[in-house]
Amino acid sequence: MRIFITGTTGFLGQQLSNSLLKKGHKIGTLARNVAKSDRAIASNTESMIEGEKHNGISYYFGDLTDYLNIQDVLTNFKPDVIIHLAAQTSVAYSFTHTTEIFNVNFLGVVNMAEAARRVLPKLKRFIFSGSVEAYGIQTKFPTKETAELRAASPYGVAKIASEKFLKYLNLAYGFPTIIFRNANSYGRRYNHQFVIESMMYQMYNGKSPIKLGDPTPIRDFVFEPDLLAAYQLAAESHNKKIIGESINIGTGKSISIRQLAEKIRKITGYKGKIQWNSFPKRALEIPKLEVDNSKAKRLLKWKPKVTLDEGLKITSSYYSDRK
Repeated sequence: MRIFITGTTGFLGQQLSNSLLKKGHKIGTLARNVAKSDRAIASNTESMIEGEKHNGISYYFGDLTDYLNIQDVLTNFKPDVIIHLAAQTSVAYSFTHTTEIFNVNFLGVVNMAEAARRVLPKLKRFIFSGSVEAYGIQTKFPTKETAELRAASPYGVAKIASEKFLKYLNLAYGFPTIIFRNANSYGRRYNHQFVIESMMYQMYNGKSPIKLGDPTPIRDFVFEPDLLAAYQLAAESHNKKIIGESINIGTGKSISIRQLAEKIRKITGYKGKIQWNSFPKRALEIPKLEVDNSKAKRLLKWKPKVTLDEGLKITSSYYSDRK
């Protein structure tokens, strides 16, 4: 199949592209001006329209907020499946950069999906990378896909808006939408902008105290290779029942940030202090996120293979040699 993936500058996107490429699929991706500093982003540039191949992957250069750009790229590559991972992924960032979040995380989805609907009548699947953040503040756990979406951040609102638009396209035009609501993922190599990786990096660095945020939130964490497997299953699935569905991708288990820090302290051997609440608290904190994954098991035949303890040990190996 021909599979187009956005967000391949991120760890998941890179790994997913390489994994699908090894399975014999043709991979195309949208890169935002990453190869040459003087490359034009305009939709009529020859290099962008033709695509540049590197290690078997066709790279197109452009911007999610440029509809004509996206339309030209999709017309040229003609994918059978689109996996839309590209997004600004920081919830905290969304509180102070709301306009940017909506431009990338909502308008970018609208542009990609609408262009695909218009120029790819034979598209088999459009897999959207949503988030459990869309659930917001819940009272029943593990949370099922039927729960009311109660976003508690601009990031969550943008994810809900994207879901609503994709559901509309599915109902109105039969657009082959599949929505993943991903739990907090971890297991990135050398990227310490996320909570688990940040703890690993700081504790192995050895300075005391390390600075962390609110210790009270409870979260569901899924290992990146398990998350990758879910996308691969959806991309290659012949089960038409997944079209139009929202599917939780999580473990169904949760842990507080404080408990998580203690686990990582033991793994890293960190003896120093932890300075909690070192950063401003969210305007509206979500006490707990834990999702039911029975739908993923039923429709995708997916379930997480790596436990949190196993995943933390694997992740620690990426950071222990960089002390």
